[in-house]
Amino acid sequence: MLANIQSYVQSYADVISRVTGIHVEIMDSNMVRIAGTGIYADQVGESLDLAGEIYKEVMRTHKTIIVESPREDPICRNCPARENCREKFSLSTPIVAGDKLFGVIGLFCFDDEDRRRMQKSLDSYTAFIAFLADALARKIGDMDKLNRVTQFLDLMLQVVDVPGQGIMLFDYSGSLIYSNTAARELFALGPDGGLAIGNIQRSGHGLYAFEEFEVRTPGGQSHSVLGRLVELDSQSESKVTLFVFELPTRLAQLVGNMSASSAGTGFDTIIGDSPVLRKLKSRALNVADSSSTVLITGESGTGKELLARAIHQAGSRREHPFVAINCGGIPDTLLESELFGYVSGAFTGASSRGRMGKFELAQGGVIFLDEISTMPLYLQVKLLRVLQERVITRLGSNRPIYVNIRVIAASNENLQDCIKRNAFREDLYYRLNVIPLNMPPLRERTGDIPILTEYFLEKYCTLFQKRKPPLRAPFLHLLESHSWPGNVRELEHVLEYAVNMMPENGHLTLDCLPAQLLEAVQAPQSDPVTSADPAEPEPLAVMEERAIRAALDRFGQNTEGKKRAARALGISLATLYRKMDSFSI
Repeated sequence: MLANIQSYVQSYADVISRVTGIHVEIMDSNMVRIAGTGIYADQVGESLDLAGEIYKEVMRTHKTIIVESPREDPICRNCPARENCREKFSLSTPIVAGDKLFGVIGLFCFDDEDRRRMQKSLDSYTAFIAFLADALARKIGDMDKLNRVTQFLDLMLQVVDVPGQGIMLFDYSGSLIYSNTAARELFALGPDGGLAIGNIQRSGHGLYAFEEFEVRTPGGQSHSVLGRLVELDSQSESKVTLFVFELPTRLAQLVGNMSASSAGTGFDTIIGDSPVLRKLKSRALNVADSSSTVLITGESGTGKELLARAIHQAGSRREHPFVAINCGGIPDTLLESELFGYVSGAFTGASSRGRMGKFELAQGGVIFLDEISTMPLYLQVKLLRVLQERVITRLGSNRPIYVNIRVIAASNENLQDCIKRNAFREDLYYRLNVIPLNMPPLRERTGDIPILTEYFLEKYCTLFQKRKPPLRAPFLHLLESHSWPGNVRELEHVLEYAVNMMPENGHLTLDCLPAQLLEAVQAPQSDPVTSADPAEPEPLAVMEERAIRAALDRFGQNTEGKKRAARALGISLATLYRKMDSFSI
């Protein structure tokens, strides 16, 4: 008899699975799957006679059965599909009316996080599945049970708050009857709600499987959200509408842009203890809580993105997305749509549903614009407006969208040189350069090479399952004598190569290093003074820095050595300290 209302049963399964995040399966008394979600969605109509030992026990006893360890439970001992079972937790209950059994409904977990969540609220889930089974049983004989459905949905919505997801429920008149914590906080709703279904309008656009909605709050604010609007009953007098939408943090995770967890977080990811690096970390930490724009400069491979992620993690926006985009890695024709999004029909090849841009996905958090110097001039004008007004406009649209984000930009080029050759706007430079931070090249912090070497050796020996060898002096000395034009990235690749070449249970020798590195280190280094073009004198600042470093190398870095260095250079000790600070010595 469940097969007679299959579409109704499937709609129940879809809504409950979407709200709770748990997979749902419903079978009839003939052991045929009537409805399913997740991996079971494509198996509706199949027989479970050879795989449903738990269901058979539920049907035999007419009792709810909880199996915390499928495959190991005695019920599963004789199941032919036992070895291929991926379930980690199941809750099954009979669908009965009196003594008449119509089938079984089950909730299933396939990962440890869902399993813990279900175990934590097991009483609520058990009551919920009982309500659902009862509603399905009564639906067979009486279709007018919407009030009961609304009651148990309201109960479950109060005990199940899916992280990163807003949930709202409206009655037949369009009045809000339930909203979870995320929805109340985003729309600033009071105890009386104050939001009606009429405040939610489809824009006609979307992203992947989501539709875009414009939500206007009682206070007059407008929000763009992605989600689904589902009617739970087709009868006008008993219609209840469920509105489920995604929050920016969860959206960024869904599209793969919030990748801080995969790359590590915090200032500890910036390996090194040299004075120049300690000073940089201290300055970055001081501005982490600020909303001011940051410009990170430095050569390729120095770790500019790591510094940007560390600032994000140390600041007040850490709970919101960190969205990174490489401006040099996207064609100019596509960069605008990637940054600001587009509406349906904005350009040839555009998705018919439109798309949100990276600025919208970073709402409340940080957007990191790497290789900012490669951004075309016409986009620099739009970026300048975003920095000034915090407003974006999707490609093909005239509707302004207000964004609350922090911008961190990075460049391995000298932007002032780009300005001189008319490749970068001067006004944009000053907007970006509010808080300038410079990542020093590895050759200016050679004292960090032993620390970095130990770190990368540990990383790749663990990855390749090799014993970590002791770091010998000749090997380390050669690394310290290299100029490292590719900086930390080059050092990491060299050590990855060396660990690959290292024999099992062997030692790191110079033979494990790439030939190009050995040739570069052994090649005679030209003297920059003698090889300089006499027609182009060396800058005075460079000569000053070299003279100060030479004096400190000769007399020492302690207080007495600095005094002797100052006397030898003919300057005061205060002037020496000031110049050391300016040269990051």
